[in-house]
Amino acid sequence: MPSRPAGESQRPGVRRGGAQYERIHGDLARAAAAALARRGYGDLSPEAVASEAGVSPRTAFRHYPTKLDLALAGIDALPDYSGWLEEVVAGESMADRLRRGLLVGAGHDELLAPVMATCLSHRDEQPELLLQLRRRVLKPRERAIGAFLEEGKVRGEIREAVGSTAMSALDVGLFMMGGLGQFPLGRGRRRAQRLFEQIWPVICAPGHEDD
Repeated sequence: MPSRPAGESQRPGVRRGGAQYERIHGDLARAAAAALARRGYGDLSPEAVASEAGVSPRTAFRHYPTKLDLALAGIDALPDYSGWLEEVVAGESMADRLRRGLLVGAGHDELLAPVMATCLSHRDEQPELLLQLRRRVLKPRERAIGAFLEEGKVRGEIREAVGSTAMSALDVGLFMMGGLGQFPLGRGRRRAQRLFEQIWPVICAPGHEDD
């Protein structure tokens, strides 16, 4: 799956530098993503993130001067799902590709669901969090889903009426429910299969229900 450098977005006051500086920059961003998922934005501690990244709070401050800068870098470090449905395997049905794509996504959803929840809960006082999540994660995910749906329609395996926004909403809604414990999904392959069982019957064309 293609990936982007962690903490890629540039904000006023957020500095960039050489190879070692960039490594620390990325380590802090990934640690911030994990901290956001565990503790939420309200309890995000720059000192704890610095400790997890193996640097001093002073070093972390030089990279990300504010708590918001650090949180936005953490969102940047989340998987954007580019490539999760685009890879083509000879002889594979669209149902099989969806199963494979959901298995890739299942490895990341435990981070994404709680981060999305904290972005939503802080959308009034820190709207930049949700905007960043939409721009860096949700929109690329929706584009990947849109390309998948269009190919499936051409192949006659997906209903013509299904749109990428509706499928994205269904997908995100299911894993958010799973992340909040309202719809237990399990982990790994079990999680991917549970999602597939909910999504495929809604989007498949007649005659492909058992693919």
